[in-house]
Amino acid sequence: MIRVRLLASLLLSALAVTASAQAPYGLASSARMKHDKGDSWTYVKPGLNLARFRGVSLDPVGVYAGGDAEFGKATPDERRKYANLLGEAVRASLGKSVPLVARGGKGTLRLKITLLGVKKTIGGVATATRVTPIGLAASAFKSATGKKGTLSGTVLFAVELFDGATGEVQVAAVRRRAPDALDIPATLSTGDTVKAVGRAVGSDIGKHLAGRMGHHS
Repeated sequence: MIRVRLLASLLLSALAVTASAQAPYGLASSARMKHDKGDSWTYVKPGLNLARFRGVSLDPVGVYAGGDAEFGKATPDERRKYANLLGEAVRASLGKSVPLVARGGKGTLRLKITLLGVKKTIGGVATATRVTPIGLAASAFKSATGKKGTLSGTVLFAVELFDGATGEVQVAAVRRRAPDALDIPATLSTGDTVKAVGRAVGSDIGKHLAGRMGHHS
């Protein structure tokens, strides 16, 4: 009887993994992405060669409207505002590492970011938790361990990189990010949180691409 229960438990676990293997968002690359952990899915084209690309174009950040979006009580106007803030921050940060081009084409990558959800920051209160001695120490520990700060919001988004000429997906990922726990300005409002995440995302993508893309001529 114990063996039967154990087998049933293993089968249920396997089914759960299979069910979550595909990103639960209606994106062009959802079927390709595999579940890593938590709110994290990833796809990398087999044999990916980024040296073929010398520039990156950015689409306007899209706002996901599927039933599994995670915007809470944010209005459509707030969602669009967050998407615009995210896009502006990513562009400014990414442009420090790789050449940005106005249009996609041969030898370019097209970056498409889709905002899937935003959990709001409790403005003011989140800031107060950082500036007390105990709060500062706790935030420092969370920063060192990669954990989000107390009462900070989070941003759930998808990143898709396409060949600018063929439209073939090269890399795709879904991630949930929060600002560094010691980033006090990011705790002032949800908009500030979104901008901080955008800067970090742009920086991360830029660093990843800069060492792998072809030299700009």
